[in-house]
Order: sequence, then structure tokens, then C-alpha cells
Amino acid sequence: MPTVLLLENDPVSRHIIGLVLRKKGGYTVLEVSTTPEAMIYARRYQIDLAVVEATTRDVYAGGRATAGQLQKIHPGLRFLFVSGYPRDLLVEKGFLEAADDLLARPFTPRALLERLEEVLARPAPNPNVMAKGA
Repeated sequence: MPTVLLLENDPVSRHIIGLVLRKKGGYTVLEVSTTPEAMIYARRYQIDLAVVEATTRDVYAGGRATAGQLQKIHPGLRFLFVSGYPRDLLVEKGFLEAADDLLARPFTPRALLERLEEVLARPAPNPNVMAKGA
């Protein structure tokens, strides 16, 4: 089963999303609350997909920038961003790129798992092409 890195700063949301991914999806889940923690886990583990809160702001300026840093360690890493903000606003403010996969809050466990499966079913990004946020 794939390993998912879950970067969510809200502890309740992180717990619920992690529980759904583990119990209903069967995924191995690495839960972190900050970008520095995510970087440590990325160096220690093989990760297939990262679920990232799009507006995470700690060391880097949002989820897209964090994704760029994670792609330096895992160039073929796939991402699913989550947020309660509209896509247009997230793109305008630089938290996402227009083509990024976004799951809008609120979402159901089924919607989360279906979207995760969609993202994992696609070919991995080309490791020779770095993300703009990298």
C-alpha cells in the first residue's frame, strides 16, 4: 500500500484525515504539522503522495512552496492539496498553481479517498522537471 505524508497544522483535521486514510483506505500515513517535520520524514521514508494543507505557512510561503522543497527529495512525488479557500484565490495568492490537484473543504471520507486514488493512478511527475516552487 502506498505511503502518504499528511501535512496539516490543525490537530483535529490531521487526526481525522489520517484516520480515514489508514482505516478506510489502508494507507500507511505519516502525520506532521509543520514543513520542517515533513522534510525530516521525507528524508527518512519513501513517500508516494503528500496531502498538504494549501495554506500551510511556517518556513515556506504555503503548500506549493513546501511541495517544491519535498520534490527536491522525492522528485516524482505526487500531491493533493486541501483547503477551504477557493482555487482562484489560492492561485492568486501563490499558494497553488492552476494545475495543482485541490480537494475543497468540507469533503467526505469517500471524496478524499476517491481523489487520492485518482492522483495516485496518474503517472508520476517527470523527475527531470522541478516544480516552480522548488
